[in-house]
Amino acid sequence: MASAATERGRGTAVRVLGLVVIIAVIAVLAWAILRQYAAEPGAPAAPEDEGAGCGREVTVQVTTTSDFAPVVVAAGDRLRAADPCTTYAVTALPSSLMAEQIRSGTTLYHVWIPDSDVWVERVNRDPSAPTLTTGPVLATTPVVIGVPSTQAASTGLSGAVPWQEILGGPLHPRLADPAESTTGLLLLHSADAALRGTPQGERLLGAETIRMSRATASDDDLLAQASSDVEGVTAVGTTEQRVFRQRAQYPATPLEVVVPAEGAGALSYSWVPLPGPDQGVGMQDALAALEEALTGELGLAALQEEGFRGPDGGSAPDVPGMPADVVTTAPAPSAAAADALVTAWNTVAVDMRMLAVIDVSGSMLQPVGEQTRIGLAAASAGTAMQIFPPTSQVGLWVFSTDHRGGSDWTELAPIAPLNAEDGAGTHRDALLEAVTTLPGQPREGRDTGLYDTVLAAYLEVQENFEPGYVNSVVLLTDGVNEDDDGLSLSQLLAELQAAVDPSKPIPVITVGMGPGTDEEVLRLIAAQTGGRSYLARNPADISTVFVDALTHRARVE
Repeated sequence: MASAATERGRGTAVRVLGLVVIIAVIAVLAWAILRQYAAEPGAPAAPEDEGAGCGREVTVQVTTTSDFAPVVVAAGDRLRAADPCTTYAVTALPSSLMAEQIRSGTTLYHVWIPDSDVWVERVNRDPSAPTLTTGPVLATTPVVIGVPSTQAASTGLSGAVPWQEILGGPLHPRLADPAESTTGLLLLHSADAALRGTPQGERLLGAETIRMSRATASDDDLLAQASSDVEGVTAVGTTEQRVFRQRAQYPATPLEVVVPAEGAGALSYSWVPLPGPDQGVGMQDALAALEEALTGELGLAALQEEGFRGPDGGSAPDVPGMPADVVTTAPAPSAAAADALVTAWNTVAVDMRMLAVIDVSGSMLQPVGEQTRIGLAAASAGTAMQIFPPTSQVGLWVFSTDHRGGSDWTELAPIAPLNAEDGAGTHRDALLEAVTTLPGQPREGRDTGLYDTVLAAYLEVQENFEPGYVNSVVLLTDGVNEDDDGLSLSQLLAELQAAVDPSKPIPVITVGMGPGTDEEVLRLIAAQTGGRSYLARNPADISTVFVDALTHRARVE
């Protein structure tokens, strides 16, 4: 039998051994916690057999679009297999959103792979944002119109088709918001460049921009809708790469492509290093390894597997409707041109409440070829009135000196919704009828009562201001103010300044016609109200300029 001392000794030994085990467990847990917090932010925990013996683990934070992310993930996985101490964390973000994050200083990424350099230029235009340098192009894919195969068969449209037929024919394509979608932006830019400059092109582009801006959705949603087996599903703006993937995912409802014959842009994925978080030991080597993995043989093979083309536009995937030879691509818009397109899109997406005011002084009878100035103005107004959606509210005045009641203006049609009942038809019908009377309105000896009319029109729109609409005055004139009994320019500008209410913005959009127009005065009037000024120095160009102004395009002539 053991003595009491021996039992006490054994008990002490057991307690000591237990204490040692507890200390060991605590030490192991502490080491695991320290390793977790010593890792780069966002780094996944390394498997037990990975990272063993790493002096320091490196996590490269990469952001690109959801379409290109699989290519980067594949490259990172290949590198991780060879170097377990380096992790490549890939986050999918739209290029437009990432550009805004960089401008706001909230990004935590080491490299950005946007789908167009237009977003890089937008960042670089911001003096408060870091200046970015674009590296090599990694991949490209043309922007196209995706057309359900059943629709392609019924319309006979496939391959290269002019924008006039794409927008004016049976396709009725839809685009994603160009403020958020590079695909939508490049297609809108291509259509604008192809159709701008002729009355027919301006009218079509204006009408279709209004339609598309009110039926927009995200790139993903548009593609899903085009892939659904639903009668009436229309064509959508997309990319060759997305159509390639769609055909594999939805073989029962495959898409084909139509390519703008005038040329459309291509998404171009560039390597853009960011002045982001830790660029310490091993980071530069890890970044160089990823860039090499994306541009090497295996990287190019991964591009082709996902449906992308190489940096030079070669190695096209097999997509029906895509021209087999060279696809003409248009250059991407500058950041300033992109901003103008987005502004125009956002403007026409909102219903308008507009008063159109047209000069009918004697000088409007001057001939322009086989027409007169007022004849051209009437034809342009009629074209514009047919473009506006039925929920828009439009009114029509004419002005000159010597009108009824001693004023300088006469109302031909009040401001009202175009789809409202008006007599035997709609208000649009009444407006179009009023427009046909314009050529008979001017009289020899009547002068231009400009300043009084501008103020009266502004106050008319302000009195019944409609929130939720773009409230505006659009005024067309071919001369200068000739009403000596009315307001002076300084009085008009002072009256406008006093009347302006920031909570009720009413831009006055002025349209000058011909060399006799006082361009500077029209600019001053427009600027005082936050409007824009347009000028058709050649009266024959008034159709293009007036339709452009009436559809609220954000370009100053």
